Amino acid sequence: MSIICDTMRTYNTVIIGGGAGGILAGIYLNDKNSILLEKNEILGKKILMTGGGRCNITNNRPIHEYIKKYYNTGNFYRDAFNTFFNKDIIKLLEDNGCKTKIEDDKRVFPKSNKSKTVVNTLTHILNKSHTYYQLNSTVTNVEKEDEYFIITYNNKKIRTKYLILATGGISYPETGSTGDGYKFAMNLGHEKTKKMSGLCPIKTKEKWVHQLQGITLQVKLEIKANKKSIVKDKGSIIFTHNGISGYVILDNSMEIEKHLQKNKKVIINLDLVEKYDYETLDKKLQDDFSKYGTRGLKRYMHEYLPKNMSSVFLNVLSLDETKTLNQITKKERILIRDHLKRLQLTISDVIETQAMVSNNGIKQKEINPSTFESRLMKNLFIVGELIEGCGQCGGYNLQKAFSTGVIAAKTIKERLKNDSS
Repeated sequence: MSIICDTMRTYNTVIIGGGAGGILAGIYLNDKNSILLEKNEILGKKILMTGGGRCNITNNRPIHEYIKKYYNTGNFYRDAFNTFFNKDIIKLLEDNGCKTKIEDDKRVFPKSNKSKTVVNTLTHILNKSHTYYQLNSTVTNVEKEDEYFIITYNNKKIRTKYLILATGGISYPETGSTGDGYKFAMNLGHEKTKKMSGLCPIKTKEKWVHQLQGITLQVKLEIKANKKSIVKDKGSIIFTHNGISGYVILDNSMEIEKHLQKNKKVIINLDLVEKYDYETLDKKLQDDFSKYGTRGLKRYMHEYLPKNMSSVFLNVLSLDETKTLNQITKKERILIRDHLKRLQLTISDVIETQAMVSNNGIKQKEINPSTFESRLMKNLFIVGELIEGCGQCGGYNLQKAFSTGVIAAKTIKERLKNDSS
């Protein structure tokens, strides 16, 4: 055992990570002898990227609905949500000048539609607290010696009685979430769950999808594994350079991955015209082909598809886009109908490197859900995305980070109070 240098700076609490969980922990600690260490040049770098750059702060649903949004792990966060929930983060932001609004599916956004507003507000609140933070501070090692944690960062060491790991997982690695927190927790005796990617876009075997990159559609979809239906859902999708993304894809990506890992053939059927059933669409096509026989096929398809998708769609069906409607055979018309109602793609992979949120993490059974303190090491707290099990899209993952950061901070604050009495 090495001897701690007497000149080493000692803190009550060190928070590693200045994202959603770390910032809230700092605010609620409000302690002049605590420090937050953030490796980036700003706080909340990942928050800036959430909600398509608008920041989906939280979701306005009640707790009993929240619990169902975390893939069978939601009950673990009940105490945290009871301590600090959606109404609390909304009030905190509103009271400090960041006005919010509720949109579809009860998603909460800043009225400015800019995630920077949220980050600036949280930074302002942290600045008003007594908790100090330091940017451009890369932690390289965490170890325990006697009653203290020894933190090495920027080639110097500090010690602390309490430690909060709020580093995030491995999603958006360009923001600094490179898995450091896993390493620190595992060095202190914890285990990480097996591979399960989280909220990821999917890759398809069909190469023509790259021609549709950037196109957004509202669809119904069915996902099948070895011909058995595993998911029926609907929502907005966006074509990417090698597959599909969008909330409805991200929310179902872990179910897809589960079957891919079992070497099952997974396909996705897209209903591109959900407002028509087969019979209604068939009748409309027949009537239109008869009534507007001299109209060009490509131009006609714009009624159902974005203009820059029509040519690709017809090419996939090996149909000549220069033909007029009266040149299309009955068989070809049925082919169009069937593919508008069921465009089939084969899923080859989920793209873990583009995960919105990590699902891997430190095992929940090793963390006390009443405090988010480690069950294996006293005074070590693990919060946010670093814990196994992510929520669906819609503000649930930021709320998880906010809530767990606050409950850890409140626990430590109470202990500091008792320590000094």
